[in-house]
Amino acid sequence: MGGRPRRRPRAPGVCVGIDLAGVAHRETGVAVLRAGRLELLTSAGTDEEILDLARLAGRWGTIAVNAPLTRPLGRCCLDDDCRCRTDPGTRSRQLERELARMGVPALATALIKVLARRGATIAAALREMGHEPLEVYPFATLRLLGLPWRGKKTAAGRRKIYRALRPLVPGLRHPRASEHQLDAVVCALTAQLWRQCRTRTVGIPEEGLMTIPLVLDPAGSALPRRGRRP
Repeated sequence: MGGRPRRRPRAPGVCVGIDLAGVAHRETGVAVLRAGRLELLTSAGTDEEILDLARLAGRWGTIAVNAPLTRPLGRCCLDDDCRCRTDPGTRSRQLERELARMGVPALATALIKVLARRGATIAAALREMGHEPLEVYPFATLRLLGLPWRGKKTAAGRRKIYRALRPLVPGLRHPRASEHQLDAVVCALTAQLWRQCRTRTVGIPEEGLMTIPLVLDPAGSALPRRGRRP
């Protein structure tokens, strides 16, 4: 199981967002923010390409990945025929159930096992590099920040998301960005919010945590900061 995200300085630093694909022949979006400004927006395929881009975070940067990085508690694997599988208790993780109660649906880890396996592989490699990656969910970030989230598979939907992100991400001048690249930008933005202590987590440490933005109260003030655990 993954460890807790490490403490990082509040200085803007470098944030790398990775919208991970389940397999190498599909597009993985990667975005790099430096001091809050978009420095690079690109796509990758193989694990090696992804990890090379992740190295742009340097020693003290933050890396956020859109993929399950841990397994449900009690599971030794995600194989359907393994005895560790019991339904429905080990199909999803606590964080996915918490998101559902918040009105932010997420697929259970066991239902996206190909992506989850690759996520675990990438997370292990990042830890070998000295980084504890944040698990993030662009859909949750957009929903909780009150930004457009529908229709990202259509050109019109992507334009709405792109226009909403531009004021939040200086340097975003990519009107033809793919859905995966836009998701990578949202991943990097979530990492930046984490560095600013403007996030909280869902889930339990022994199983896995997801980092999501703080929700604003009706008066527009942030709820108490809980983004970084001691």
